[in-house]
Amino acid sequence: MQTVALSVLMEEIYDQCVMIDPAHRYLSEIAADVSVTADEAMIKQAVRILTDNASKYSPENTEITLKLTLKPGWALVSVQDCGQGIKSEDLPHVFERFYRTDTSRARQTGGTGLGLSIALWIAQRHGGYFKVDSVPELGTKFTMYLPAA
Repeated sequence: MQTVALSVLMEEIYDQCVMIDPAHRYLSEIAADVSVTADEAMIKQAVRILTDNASKYSPENTEITLKLTLKPGWALVSVQDCGQGIKSEDLPHVFERFYRTDTSRARQTGGTGLGLSIALWIAQRHGGYFKVDSVPELGTKFTMYLPAA
């Protein structure tokens, strides 16, 4: 664990998303000078899981927003999409290993259903947690709360 300039890391992830996913419009709302005490590679992996999911479950030419804000004691990393959303009955299960909200999309999107469980494990290992807001047919916002440095 070391001090990680989360603002810089989020900008790097944003730049990578713009470069590798021209099918979506990425927006950046990243606060400056936000740091956390963390394993940088693990935090990057968690955020990439969120951005990959947003890309998979959002129609082309829609917006995906990467946001970093600082609240008292917490750094909030959010990824918000304009995708299919998650039904309220599925929300309590999205972090369970192998859980897929729509099994018919498994072949389309690939993956194993482990991404969000890994992201949650990473957040918890760093003393953090997740909040998920979703409206079917409008989109989903995953926010990872990490203790600020």
